[in-house]
Amino acid sequence: MDAERRLFAIDGLFCGGCARGLERKLSSVDGVLDAGVHFVTASALIQWDPSRCDTATLARQVAAAGYGLLERNDPASALKRFDDEVRRLSRRLAIAILFGMWSMAGALLLYAEPDLDAETAWWAALFSGLFAIPVLCYSGAGFWHMALRSIRLRSPGLDLLVCIGAAGAILLSIASLARGGSAIFFDTATMLITLLLVGRLIETRVRRGAIAALEAVDDLATTKALPAGGSEAVPYTSIAPGDAIWVEAGSTVPIDGVVTHGETLIDRAILTGESAPIAAKPGDRVQAGTINLRRRMTIIVDRAPGDSDLDRMGGRIAIEMAGRGEPKRHLDAVVDRLAIIVPILAAVVGAVTLAMTGSPLVAAERALAVLVVVCPCSLALAAPLVHVRAAALAGGLGFRIADPAAFEALGRARSVIFDKTGTLTMGEPEVIAIDPVSGWTADAVLDLAARAENGIDHPIARAILAAAGPVVSQSGERAARSATGRDEYGATVEVRAADPSPLAGTRLAVVHANTKIGTITLDDIIDPQAAPAIVRLISLGLDPFVATGDALAPAIAVGAALGLPASKIHAACTPEDKVALVKAVSRPVIMVGDGVNDAPALAGADCGVAVGRAHGAATATAGIVLVEGGIKALPFAIALSRQAIGRVRQNWVLALSYNAIVLPAAAAGALTPLLAVIAMMVNSAVVTANGMRLSSASLRSLLASQNDTA
Repeated sequence: MDAERRLFAIDGLFCGGCARGLERKLSSVDGVLDAGVHFVTASALIQWDPSRCDTATLARQVAAAGYGLLERNDPASALKRFDDEVRRLSRRLAIAILFGMWSMAGALLLYAEPDLDAETAWWAALFSGLFAIPVLCYSGAGFWHMALRSIRLRSPGLDLLVCIGAAGAILLSIASLARGGSAIFFDTATMLITLLLVGRLIETRVRRGAIAALEAVDDLATTKALPAGGSEAVPYTSIAPGDAIWVEAGSTVPIDGVVTHGETLIDRAILTGESAPIAAKPGDRVQAGTINLRRRMTIIVDRAPGDSDLDRMGGRIAIEMAGRGEPKRHLDAVVDRLAIIVPILAAVVGAVTLAMTGSPLVAAERALAVLVVVCPCSLALAAPLVHVRAAALAGGLGFRIADPAAFEALGRARSVIFDKTGTLTMGEPEVIAIDPVSGWTADAVLDLAARAENGIDHPIARAILAAAGPVVSQSGERAARSATGRDEYGATVEVRAADPSPLAGTRLAVVHANTKIGTITLDDIIDPQAAPAIVRLISLGLDPFVATGDALAPAIAVGAALGLPASKIHAACTPEDKVALVKAVSRPVIMVGDGVNDAPALAGADCGVAVGRAHGAATATAGIVLVEGGIKALPFAIALSRQAIGRVRQNWVLALSYNAIVLPAAAAGALTPLLAVIAMMVNSAVVTANGMRLSSASLRSLLASQNDTA
């Protein structure tokens, strides 16, 4: 029996470590051939042998881990779930900040006035503990649940480490209060939970953006269709396979089908990236989302609503996101080890102390002190602080960071794949040649063509008018296959399609008073910023490729102009071909694109980059968005990413060095609560200061190098 492969939604998935743990759990199920769980989209792509397991078995395994296995919901429903989650986290964060401040106020009184009498100090400690209760029980409730889940999944993460530290702080504080003392760590527990809530809220917003990529593809679909012979459009969901519909000139095809009447040109760039329209005649198949350029056509629908190639493109994006699973970042590896080592070390310290002192109370205090002082605050801050600073600098370099994990991958990338049309080229046609007949000049041919195209909102009209300059004449008229106007003497001027050009691009005939006076050739020209940017990328050690839906000849011509050999050019690529290339080249890989047809490859790459003129679906899918134009800012985004990675590593060293110093002191009983808090604050301040070293000086250096090489 053939294997079955399906994309599911995972209800309740809130952390990357749990995603990796659930992926391992599903992969271990008998009959599961492959499983990928993606935290950002809360989805699982599972392939299994139906003769050995079924969806009920998979659902039971997911339920045993504390989650729900759902059939894939539509993006709108998923977005609603994420919006609800953002609101829930915002409420919990507000409570954490409100009550955490008062809890910290009581603790600060004890730290600032160490000579308080014992009774006053005890009441101040109790005050701190009472205000910590809402933070611990309400704001942190989700983290306690996730920590237990991570234990069940054998995938310890930051949630578990934070909960261990918070639990240690609470138990040590309660023990101190029970003995009449005032050595408390309630403020530490509330601070840990508040910081984790901030990070989780940011992560959830990033996840919402990933789901928005799928909704952006859905938004492309036309919601109305015109039945053949009818006068009013109806909802496209009421159209069934076998029905005949009309698609007027200039309209978007609403549903996939086969042409039965009418010869026209179809713009398929949204699906394939082809720069030139293709002919469509009876017997040819057309897809939803493409544009009918010339004349009305009749099509027989051959796909049900929701099952068009465009709909499948959205599904492909989700599949690529889920299929790549949840990448394990460097911080995750450090936290995973600490989550195992710290409890073992605390147990060893407690056992040794009990053997040496014979006092269970002293042994418990020292064991709990070890749990408390290994505060993951600085570790939790190590990467986010750098990413926040990098995000602030990114705007000055011309890009926006949408996904911190993608930003990290950017600096480690070995390969980069570019779409052609709209990414390496300008995405709009321009006049590249004018061929007048004998007796006419190129300027005269262009001027008359501009009179025909004047006042028309069309890519061809915009290109001709841009080349001709301002035209003082009446507006021309756009017909199905031509544009017409008049010269200053009233003679008719027509611009219409000509025979194919020996050059790449579109060839137009200019006819004056029923006599052809010349031809104009237009093409989508190369972005002047592309060549120097690719030179910089090669100097940074990246291996560049081009993957385009366009034909081989124009693709090779563009590659040659950019200094890329034919072996690096992949032409006539479908979206699936681009995904296959992403998987075939050296990883990590960057995918740079601008269209809906690039979105699956953007989702499947380690770092997807959308250029400034990109479609909304590509922008929503990408981890990095170049704010303006083409790829000029990409080398500087990579340089900034590499600097940021270096700062993050330095922060890990600083954070781990703190633990190496305070752990022996805590184990020996030499670290008082005040010293522990001071040490944690100093360490966090040092990590913060180092993260801010991605400064304006670094920005000026990058901009100076940009000016030197531009």
